[in-house]
Amino acid sequence: MGRRSVRVRITAAALAVVGTALIVAAVMLVLLLRRYEFSALDDEVRMRAGDVAELAQRGELPPVLANTGRDTVIQVVCDGRVTAASTAVRGSAPLWTFPPGTDDPSLRTVGDDRVAATRVVMPCGSATVYAAAPLSHVFATVDEMEILLAVVVPALILLVGLTTWRLVGRTLEPVEAIRREVAEISANALDRRVPVPGTADEIDRLAGTMNGMLDRLEAANRRQRTFVADASHELRSPLAVIRARLEAGLARPGSVDLKALATGWLDEQARLERLVDDLLLLARADEGSAVGTHDLVDLDELVLAEARDLQARGTVTVDGAGISAGRVRGDREQLRRVVRNLLDNAEHHAAHTVSVALHQDEDLVELVVGDDGPGIPPDERQRVFERFVRLDGDRNRRGGGAGLGLSIVRDIVAAHGGTAEAADAERGARFVVLLPAARPP
Repeated sequence: MGRRSVRVRITAAALAVVGTALIVAAVMLVLLLRRYEFSALDDEVRMRAGDVAELAQRGELPPVLANTGRDTVIQVVCDGRVTAASTAVRGSAPLWTFPPGTDDPSLRTVGDDRVAATRVVMPCGSATVYAAAPLSHVFATVDEMEILLAVVVPALILLVGLTTWRLVGRTLEPVEAIRREVAEISANALDRRVPVPGTADEIDRLAGTMNGMLDRLEAANRRQRTFVADASHELRSPLAVIRARLEAGLARPGSVDLKALATGWLDEQARLERLVDDLLLLARADEGSAVGTHDLVDLDELVLAEARDLQARGTVTVDGAGISAGRVRGDREQLRRVVRNLLDNAEHHAAHTVSVALHQDEDLVELVVGDDGPGIPPDERQRVFERFVRLDGDRNRRGGGAGLGLSIVRDIVAAHGGTAEAADAERGARFVVLLPAARPP
């Protein structure tokens, strides 16, 4: 595993932090223990010297003193002679000769002993009481602690390192599993999903988010494949007609009506051009660039103009009594296309009449286009807005269309911040478009 892996870096960081903390704590513990042991030893020899001095002052000092504490020994020296001593040093010459200092008793380290000296007045004159205890007890205790820490601290550091290594490894196992799965996912295997550990933590949420992303990618890929397949199918139809007419003309050159051939060819070319324009518009909508401008648009003017054009064609009767003023902000030509597509769809399905209504309240502009045709089943009202969708009864009526008109309506309206839906109607179909109203300057 590389030195730059997350597992190595986290383990190294944990070892550095915990190791430094443990070493500093161990050093401080040794220093504090040493200080405590010296302080306890000083208190002991100072107290012992004071007790003996009190006995001497009261004249109750025996010539032989019992050993006490940490092998503490006593000598009372008066005029260069030992007048009283502990059993361990009985009969010895004076072991210490330094006089007490200004502190009473005073402390001094002599050789391997810690000695307390205090002055006392005896019948023989001024005397000095010396109480001494060996330093070996202090050094032994500190050495034992150092040995213990020399074993415990590295063991703790090693334990922290191993624990961190295992915990980080177990934590990163789902990440590695996710990485391996993602590495094997390609455009042809978007149905695969990364494993979700189910631990309800950040990695679990990451796996869920990635699976949601894969769901969206799979759906987008499926829509793209369907779009390409449907677009190819739709484009083949006018191209096939043009090819068939040309082949028929070449097969019987003397019987071809060139005007009729050119007229039919131009009709198919126009159909092909409209389809290509629709596909380009949908592609721009997918890229989020369906709205080119954000001008103030009097939507009622666009609706009236398109309604007059529909009325002029004479195929249906147009009822525009419900059209009132409505102003929005957006791309005029794209909004015109919304109105035209809705009216063309209504004309295509209407039996006799197409109704158009426009109304604006404080925040919304509502456009309603209806017809008196067969209507849309409730379970098909969402599907009619999908691309290349034509209801079964519509495929052969008046030549049908590519099934892109309502999809374009939905995408343009959505790009303008509005909604488009097929609503309930007493008769026929009824489409309702809601757009944000333009606020007055």
